[in-house]
Amino acid sequence: LTVAQAESERVAVARQQLRELLHDWSSPDQCDSAVLLLSELLTNVLVHTDSDALLVAEITGGVGERRLRIEVTDAGDDLPHKRRPGELASSGRGLVLIELLAHAWGVDPRGVGKSIWFELHESMDGPGDGSWTP
Repeated sequence: LTVAQAESERVAVARQQLRELLHDWSSPDQCDSAVLLLSELLTNVLVHTDSDALLVAEITGGVGERRLRIEVTDAGDDLPHKRRPGELASSGRGLVLIELLAHAWGVDPRGVGKSIWFELHESMDGPGDGSWTP
């Protein structure tokens, strides 16, 4: 799925398609986490680059032991970096959320641009299960 700079409403389409893909995922909290993180990645591309976002979602493995991998690619040269936003900041929490909620994540530079990805593992507890303790 491509989300163009001029079509930010497609972020909602991507969220809905992901919910449909995860319709029988065993953890509703993980589904919510996946949708939140997808939204963060797509919005970051639209806000921080001049390029479109290309989304790929893949599920591998059998029921109860599946792995979801979401990858968002853009043509922007700047690699993301984790910020320490203040309590009242309205942005800067995307990578912090990914660290808290995903089992694995990373940034892969491309010849042009980069891909940011995260994974959720259906059978594991802890990170990615939607729980968070301050």
